[in-house]
Amino acid sequence: MKPVLVRDLMNARLMTVSPTDSLRDLVDFLRENRIHGALVRDAGRLVGVVSATDVLVFLSDEAVDPEYGFSHLFADDGELSAPLAPHLAEANVEEIMTPAVFSIAAGATAGEAARQMKEQGVHRLAVAEGEEAIGLISATDLVPVVAQYESAWAEQTTQAG
Repeated sequence: MKPVLVRDLMNARLMTVSPTDSLRDLVDFLRENRIHGALVRDAGRLVGVVSATDVLVFLSDEAVDPEYGFSHLFADDGELSAPLAPHLAEANVEEIMTPAVFSIAAGATAGEAARQMKEQGVHRLAVAEGEEAIGLISATDLVPVVAQYESAWAEQTTQAG
């Protein structure tokens, strides 16, 4: 089985938000784009990473149990839960983001990406081509590779046995 490269797994849509965006705007952005995290860009420079989990951690002091997850932030009609709306409007992305961006080369393997995520304790890496960020890869993007590897391993074991 040949190595799977980061460039083949990454999301090439570079989803970014501003550090001055309100958390309400961030939540809307994540929901509209069906993503769980984004890079933070300020004046053309990547300055951090922010995720739905960061929002939940911020709100955990505001009577949201992180066990309920991101969807708990919303009422049945899809609107933001009324008691939480003011908290999201008062804070901005810069207050909750991780102020570091870890990156990996587009030509790196999926295994290298997984190792780097584990070593850095992160779930997302910016994908770089030279000095330019061209995409984002998340731990979720690596799941199909693990499944593919497991299938190939099982097939190889069956043939050898």
